[in-house]
Amino acid sequence: MPTYPHICNECNYEWEEFYSINQDPPDTCPKCGIKGKVERLIAGGSGRGIVELTGHELKEKLQNQSADILKEAGRSEKFLANIVGEDKYQSNQVFRDKARRGDY
Repeated sequence: MPTYPHICNECNYEWEEFYSINQDPPDTCPKCGIKGKVERLIAGGSGRGIVELTGHELKEKLQNQSADILKEAGRSEKFLANIVGEDKYQSNQVFRDKARRGDY
């Protein structure tokens, strides 16, 4: 059964309870006994389900992402400017314009 953290909004008491997801959450604080002020908190979980890539899988994923970024940069000048920075993008544009005219 999962563990759920709770807080009483009346006395600020925090505790954890084990119960099925099909059961109703508690509505009474075990410390002060006030009903209707209990709130279930969102917890970070156990970490299960998080996939960590290492070695060859990580290298392959990074290569694929790099290829996607390069493709997008070739299609969109705004995207390219965001990646390299506005100053560097502008100086490269000036250089390209001079190279096209043969002024360098």
